[in-house]
Amino acid sequence: MPLLELPHWLIIAGALLVLVGLIGLAFGPRKEVALEPELLPGDLDAWKAEQHRSEEQSRSAA
Repeated sequence: MPLLELPHWLIIAGALLVLVGLIGLAFGPRKEVALEPELLPGDLDAWKAEQHRSEEQSRSAA
């Protein structure tokens, strides 16, 4: 009779795969996404800057 039978080896192998996956998530490369700030209704300067930026993009696209 072997030390561990097939179902036990599968449980151990699955647990090791989960552990390796969690370690990979913890130490893997981090991708940071640069988000644009949300424009609030009372923030007139940010709204004007956004309008100016969109006008420049439409001019350069034409």
